[in-house]
Amino acid sequence: MHFSSFKIFVPFIVASFTACSGINDSWEVKGGGFLKYSINDGEEITQELDRDDVEIPYIRNTHHYLQIKIPANRSERRDRLQIMVHNPKLSKNNIVPSQTWIQIEDTPKALIKGENNYVDIDQKDDTKWTATINIHFEDCRQGKCDDSLSPVLFKGRMHYWIAEDDR
Repeated sequence: MHFSSFKIFVPFIVASFTACSGINDSWEVKGGGFLKYSINDGEEITQELDRDDVEIPYIRNTHHYLQIKIPANRSERRDRLQIMVHNPKLSKNNIVPSQTWIQIEDTPKALIKGENNYVDIDQKDDTKWTATINIHFEDCRQGKCDDSLSPVLFKGRMHYWIAEDDR
């Protein structure tokens, strides 16, 4: 091989190794995912979900519920969220009201309000769970919850991969 050909070949090899270096860090391997959501049809926010932010029934637990959490310390906007679905199935699922709430940008905890609140699961297997979320919450954005205000609409789409070790 001529030296000038070698100089072209070396960067290609280095780039190939670099591209593969994080392959075992993917959500498909280590678990986790993301939740894309909006508040009142505003700006779409993408929140990464760590392996422990979503509890899938009977994966590393004996629970019969699906729970999705956004901890404030990992949210750029300081949003916090907890959603629970009892015995989740493929299709629309009712929310457990006592275990579902949101805090938008560090406001007081807002509970479910009104009708048409659901988590619509369209994939659930031993590898990946996906769902569309539609929940109306009390409006607590002024520092206190105000029932005279229209509910705040939380709409989102969750993608969560179960860690290889948990399958």
